[in-house]
Amino acid sequence: MKDDEDLKMTSALFDDVAVGALHLKNRLVHVATVGNYGLDGLPTEELIAYYARRAKGGVGLIITEGVSVHPSSQPNPTIVHAYDPAAWPGLVRLASAVHAHGVPICLQLWHVGRQQLWGPVGSPWGVSAAPDALSGVVPHVMSIAQIAELENAFVDCAVVAKEAGFDGVEIHGAHGYLVTQFLSPWSNTRADAYGGSPENRMRFLRNILQGIRGACGAEFVLDLKLSGSEFVAGGLTPDDTRGIIAALEADGLIDVVGISQGNFSLSLERHVPDMHFPPAPFAGVIAQTRPPQTKTPIIAIGRVMDRRTAEELVANGTADLIGMARALISDPDLPSLWRVNDDAHVRDCIACNVCWGAIHAGKRMLCIHNPEVGAEQSWEPAQRAAAPRTLHVVGAGPAGMEAAWVAASRGHRVQLWEAAGELGGQLRYLAALPGLGEYGGILAYQQARMGEYGVEVHCGHAVTRDELKAWAGQDDVVVVLATGSLPQPYPRVLAALEPLAPDDDRWWTLGAAEGDAIVFDEDGGYGAYGPAERLLALGYRVSIVTSRTDIGANLDYLSRIGLQRRLREAGVPVYTGMQPEAVTSEHLRIKDVYSGKPMMLAKPALTVWAGPRVANDALAETFGRNGGFLNLIGDAVSPRKIVSAIHEGQLLGRTL
Repeated sequence: MKDDEDLKMTSALFDDVAVGALHLKNRLVHVATVGNYGLDGLPTEELIAYYARRAKGGVGLIITEGVSVHPSSQPNPTIVHAYDPAAWPGLVRLASAVHAHGVPICLQLWHVGRQQLWGPVGSPWGVSAAPDALSGVVPHVMSIAQIAELENAFVDCAVVAKEAGFDGVEIHGAHGYLVTQFLSPWSNTRADAYGGSPENRMRFLRNILQGIRGACGAEFVLDLKLSGSEFVAGGLTPDDTRGIIAALEADGLIDVVGISQGNFSLSLERHVPDMHFPPAPFAGVIAQTRPPQTKTPIIAIGRVMDRRTAEELVANGTADLIGMARALISDPDLPSLWRVNDDAHVRDCIACNVCWGAIHAGKRMLCIHNPEVGAEQSWEPAQRAAAPRTLHVVGAGPAGMEAAWVAASRGHRVQLWEAAGELGGQLRYLAALPGLGEYGGILAYQQARMGEYGVEVHCGHAVTRDELKAWAGQDDVVVVLATGSLPQPYPRVLAALEPLAPDDDRWWTLGAAEGDAIVFDEDGGYGAYGPAERLLALGYRVSIVTSRTDIGANLDYLSRIGLQRRLREAGVPVYTGMQPEAVTSEHLRIKDVYSGKPMMLAKPALTVWAGPRVANDALAETFGRNGGFLNLIGDAVSPRKIVSAIHEGQLLGRTL
């Protein structure tokens, strides 16, 4: 293994790479991810600005999010309809905006098939009568004539892409969408020419690729995205995928292949691996899909976010190109920074999946610590302050640290005050819990920027009202209160158990132990499940009690799958729709919130209350929340999520 400096000096990531008729300036590819920036089937200026910003950042190739090829495809309503002539002028502007930065772009062509997640009225078209694994919808089974109609629709939309100026198209054949539904024996139970043998199951895809090749010519790039493995019994395996690639390559029908994994069963957890997975967790699957002596470049997709991992995938022959979405959402300048060996300034993705969670909730994509995402059209570099002032930022959680470094980068004189002995606030506790260490990457980035811009840090100092009053007498002083939030009192019935809060200092002193522990989950996020997994690691027999009907309400769907898997593997009982009612010498009585029926549990040795919080804003009352001298951000305004804290800190730092 070479050390980091050697890897930088001998990097192959910035070689010129041939992909069909294209010559890429590096091996880094922005792979498709829905942003929900479209409107009524049309590209918007926000969508175009998002891709132009990634091109400006120096990526080698951009593959857009999927566009619908036919009205029978019913993804979310923000998706562009490539079959609609009204969308074509916007597609022209999109291709032109990316080309302006010298970057080629491919349009992903997409049909979701039976996955009717967003169109409750229409009838989705599918391959067989099996229900969609996520929504449970049973599709209309397509006739041979309808299949031919869709084959032509893909070809027609490829022609639209070429005429709009795109360099190629990607056929989305992964994740259980329509092309996968044909390819996979798990979803394709047809007995006609489109089902049964591997050759028959490939017929739909082959007809599409042949049609595009004939209509668009050999210079137009054909990219294919496949699931290396569906990770379901009877689904596509790496051997199957390798056979598909070899057969299509032999016929000259593909120029590049992207390998992802999973489908919309529970294996969807593997589709966008969160921070509980190691880097490139499915590199072995990708390697198995590569046919011997293949000349078709392979794009590795799946939690490849750091230079070392990317270098190794190329060096060991697993991949020719490195697919990234989340890493380029977090920092579009990553390619340019890597090119000049400035890894230290990359805002690293932490695989929290906040972006994916927003997308699949039907919201516009955003990033936990890059507020520019979705605002690229109007975003400008922070301007030097016309009249630098002295800022006292009180509270060194994610909101306070973000405001401090951004304001200092603009020339303000910033002092940061933290009552605790360390920086980080609640985020420091979260990052110390099992599987959540990458949250510490947010703090590391903020701390590095504070050092770069000269923020003066004072830990172990609780600012007083008298200090605020003294600062108020100075003309050029502004105070930012980022004092976070405090746990609301736990139910009186639990007083005898003295529950720990998720950010209680006693967490640092807990050692290995045996006994029962109960986590009362009124949080719905890692504030409850991080402590539960910490207690499991310490040897406790852990149970979870929540008044909600399910757990994980504040996590994205992919992370909820992982949470359920880990808790079930550990044998953790989960009591939903229950709340504490009484504590006796030997038992804890809980009751059903719907029926009132009681249940007895053993009295636990340790209890955690992960419940609502309240703004820690007492200092604000000193000045009646004066919006000029005194500014509140983050949980000090109202207790919310990390993304709110960081975005508010960034906004205040940019505008003071």
